[in-house]
Amino acid sequence: MFRFRHSLILLLWITTLHANDGSLLHMPTVDLENIVRRTPMPELGKNRIAKILQRYYDEGLGGPENWGQVESLYTSGRLILKDSELVLNAFQKKPNYIKMMLSRPANAESIILAYDGKLAWQKMGVNATPQPMVEAESRRFIHSSLFGNHLLYPFAEGKTIRYIDTVPVEGTICHQIRVTLDTEYQVDYFIDIRTFLEKKVQNTDLRTNKSNSVIYKDYTREYVMPIARKVDSMEEGKWVSTMIVEEVKVNLGLMPWMFDLPK
Repeated sequence: MFRFRHSLILLLWITTLHANDGSLLHMPTVDLENIVRRTPMPELGKNRIAKILQRYYDEGLGGPENWGQVESLYTSGRLILKDSELVLNAFQKKPNYIKMMLSRPANAESIILAYDGKLAWQKMGVNATPQPMVEAESRRFIHSSLFGNHLLYPFAEGKTIRYIDTVPVEGTICHQIRVTLDTEYQVDYFIDIRTFLEKKVQNTDLRTNKSNSVIYKDYTREYVMPIARKVDSMEEGKWVSTMIVEEVKVNLGLMPWMFDLPK
């Protein structure tokens, strides 16, 4: 069971800069020992953005107890590109460890992309030497490495969450919620108003104004956690790839050292 590691009574006063519409989520006035900042799904209050996020946590992600039971995730499937198809195997561990292995069917030659919580690295073939990613690639890879997404830990340092609008997306009506990070990334989440599942996520690099988006389809659940079995990736509005998820395993006992750069 997911349990908070404390017995203190948290005094939460959720305030907004725009009291009329409740569009901006603000840090509680009191945060004892920074516990709220370290909580993935804290109690949020009663204004508009707080209610939407609370339902997303409870109905979309299955609630804090179920989320707390998930420590790692293994995903395998196919990555369909314009001119080719790759086999994808990915390992993820909380809070932000990730290792992705890409290879061609029936071909031992593979690419590894990984982040060990401190360093993003790559290995571009079986006989290649593992090495750190260049700065631009590293920054983007690290941004996407978080287990879950940036709607979790809503009061983390350097994060602002704002309700933008209710808009049509891919044939559904979605809440658009914008997360602005101190890494100079802006992330727009489009949450289906009926299922409270992510329909689309758009990432914008505020340094370059370049954007990419991901569209999630055909959800299933593992350990109550939602898994999209089809994921379309876009760059500047143009299709780049489709990932077809074929197998998912939860809590394989992954250790942090498994994600380290080989020596």
